[in-house]
Amino acid sequence: MKLDLIQDIEGFRSLKPEWNGLAARSFFDNPFLTFEWYEAWLEVFGDQGEVTIAAVRQEGRLIALAPLFLQRNKTLTFIGYPQNDYAGFIIDRDYPEAAALLASFVGQLKGKWKLAVFDQISEQDDSFELLSKEFQNQGLSFRVEPADKCPAMTLEDPEAARKMYYKRNITSYVNWFKKEGDFRYNIYTDRDEALSRLDDLFNQHIKRWEGTPTPSYFRNPSMTEFYRRMVEKMHPSGWIHFSSLTLDSHFLALYISLEYGNKLYFYKTCFNLDYAKKSPGQVILRYHLDYALSRGIVELDFARGDEGYKDRFANRVRQSRRLIIYPGGWRQKAAQVFYDFRYSKLVDIIYRNRYAQQLKDWVLAKRRKR
Repeated sequence: MKLDLIQDIEGFRSLKPEWNGLAARSFFDNPFLTFEWYEAWLEVFGDQGEVTIAAVRQEGRLIALAPLFLQRNKTLTFIGYPQNDYAGFIIDRDYPEAAALLASFVGQLKGKWKLAVFDQISEQDDSFELLSKEFQNQGLSFRVEPADKCPAMTLEDPEAARKMYYKRNITSYVNWFKKEGDFRYNIYTDRDEALSRLDDLFNQHIKRWEGTPTPSYFRNPSMTEFYRRMVEKMHPSGWIHFSSLTLDSHFLALYISLEYGNKLYFYKTCFNLDYAKKSPGQVILRYHLDYALSRGIVELDFARGDEGYKDRFANRVRQSRRLIIYPGGWRQKAAQVFYDFRYSKLVDIIYRNRYAQQLKDWVLAKRRKR
């Protein structure tokens, strides 16, 4: 096996003919591992650090990739961090031994990074165990902690799914919208139309989160540009499912999802606060279900985050993981002590205290004013 180091976007682009084929043969193929996803991200955020990709070949055949990025603060992460809902090393299932070479590569970079944070590795990615073992063999000091929970609705039983998505309250909301005017579920199958509707998504999302402790990141021009590049590059492959609910000329809800590998990944969602009492964000999920069943889609993936509404429309929850590598053992031990305290029962009680929540909101508000 031979490992090549790629340190610029042009070198990355040279891998385009082989990239997605390897992703399809990997332990957990998903849209956040595609060449198009990475290219969109690098074109917008690539100047914030250094491309650091390891490409492993066996007799000329690409069998593994470490799609890494060295941030300006010397943190080594996956390309796409933190915008990717799933991430990981890309290893051909037929060549698990390539994990040793990738782990060695990370170890050899130790002088360049102060911390390596490999975030959002899904529990569906079996290469995680291979790499953890190889990092240990390299003598690297690391720890693993839970990242985000990822609810999903598997559709092996369509009737059970319909019972969840066709509840009486949802039906009453649908009927109300139909009585009020021209009520439609729209899918923007034309790329130019999808691109033209992005501003509607951005504006609605900004309004939805205005005045909250977590304002919309679409106030940042880099984020809106990233979404434009993502739609531009992924739509031609049929991977962008951009949809909306409209009532006459009003957008009730807008969803960008990624349709990939017989799954529908919900990526960015928002709804119209003026119609919040009629739950348009939940109503659109019924239409997504109908669409999925008509297309033979086997799963609705709500991606990272365990917001309450997801529990009502999911039948399983997966746990993603975060693997953190430290330059020295003492830092790993100190981080573990802090983590154990942060997630202790005592801190949980304090965190849920009403006055503690008010203090937290006050601090966040002060930060936003800076």
